[in-house]
Amino acid sequence: MGIKQVQLNTSQLMLGMYVSKLDRPWSQTPFPLQGFLVRTPKDINMLKAYCEYVYIDVSKGRAPLEKGAIPQKATITNKAPLSEKVVSAVSAAPSHAVSNRSAAIVVRRNVYQKAIPLNVEVKQAEVALKSLGDHLFQATKLIARDKPVDYQALRGSVDKMVDSVVRCPDAFTWLMRLRLKDQHTHDHSLRSALWAAQFARFIGLPKDEISVLCMGVLMKDIGKLKIPTSILRKSQRTPEEEEIYRTFVDKGVEMLRNTRNVEPRVISVVKNHCERFNGSGFPQGSSNSKIPLLARIAGIATTYDAISNPRESSDPLAPSKAVSALYNMRDKQFQEDLVVQFIKSIGLYPTGTVVELTTGDIGIVVEQHEDSRLTPQVAVMADGVSQGDYVLIDLLDEQTSRDDLVKNGFEQASSVAKLAIARDLEPSGYGIDMSAVSDLFMKSTSAQLARVAGPKAAGFFAQLRGKLR
Repeated sequence: MGIKQVQLNTSQLMLGMYVSKLDRPWSQTPFPLQGFLVRTPKDINMLKAYCEYVYIDVSKGRAPLEKGAIPQKATITNKAPLSEKVVSAVSAAPSHAVSNRSAAIVVRRNVYQKAIPLNVEVKQAEVALKSLGDHLFQATKLIARDKPVDYQALRGSVDKMVDSVVRCPDAFTWLMRLRLKDQHTHDHSLRSALWAAQFARFIGLPKDEISVLCMGVLMKDIGKLKIPTSILRKSQRTPEEEEIYRTFVDKGVEMLRNTRNVEPRVISVVKNHCERFNGSGFPQGSSNSKIPLLARIAGIATTYDAISNPRESSDPLAPSKAVSALYNMRDKQFQEDLVVQFIKSIGLYPTGTVVELTTGDIGIVVEQHEDSRLTPQVAVMADGVSQGDYVLIDLLDEQTSRDDLVKNGFEQASSVAKLAIARDLEPSGYGIDMSAVSDLFMKSTSAQLARVAGPKAAGFFAQLRGKLR
């Protein structure tokens, strides 16, 4: 079907218009996603600050006054890419009246360059992940028993993780997808630390700061070992039970203060990661700049993972839904520009995301391009999926991807107006063989990858609690 785009000077923008395109790449602006409805004067002022003109879609929003409007025609397929069709729900979230008194985040781009391909880095990341998991498990168990901990060994494992994320962020992300045999098993602390490290890399924090951040995120829930399981697992707590639950932060801080060599900055992350921008968090109700930057980042990373993978849950959410929920928290629970930059750092389709192409075919994102996150590498499922048949394409090179798909029997690829990702999908129910995909682009065997996984369990702290009994 056709849509009508109109080029408009930013001085002519009005509330209710739908901005579908800018006069510059979206990555060069603070807007996290492509396409949004103008809801507030603040949106207009932001557009004026970054653009001379924009394109509006009159089929999705208010039309301009005729004078000065330059109509243009554009066509899309009946399965428009998610960036044009679905993301408007994310960017259209209302602004809130909370005043942002925290200093704007300083983003230092290009501090770190992707130095190693995924299929090379994954072997080092595999070793780092196993070492980190082992040291974290042992350290947490000893801290819970008030016994001496080899903290430096754990810190060394964290540094190796940070080094791997700096070299190639996708490698650790991919291994976290493979770490356990099914995608619904949780390892919240490790995943949250990964999201935090990727974000810190994206904004250019020094490596020692990234290590402190990751250590704090890994230790953030240690106080829950002192909370009764019956309270931890309740989805609806009474006010009295909620008060008991929230003591896990102070309990964790006390446990870490009693542990030798734990840096005060790590304890600060643990102490403040549940505080919120508008003062609604706990245990102190701190707000705005009173919350340390690393703790603000930890809160966002932790919340994103909790939304993506509900506790002890049935099904993880599609990334777009998690992004939408997080975006709605901006300027309330979290500082707005931090949320925007976090979303930009993980991309709309993180590694391991199940997606549908505009051809209708299903695939899985295997690697992102840092400067073109809407066009990642995708392993597309062929008819013989039960035998692990996939075709690897790189959407950054659309024509070659079309040719590869057509050559492998995907005839629809030759007829769609644009070969792109139409939407992301909930991970379950598509028969994705993660090991087969890994074999395709990493040339690794399933047995090699399985060594990272370890035993299937309900989650890190669930395993630990069982060991302590």
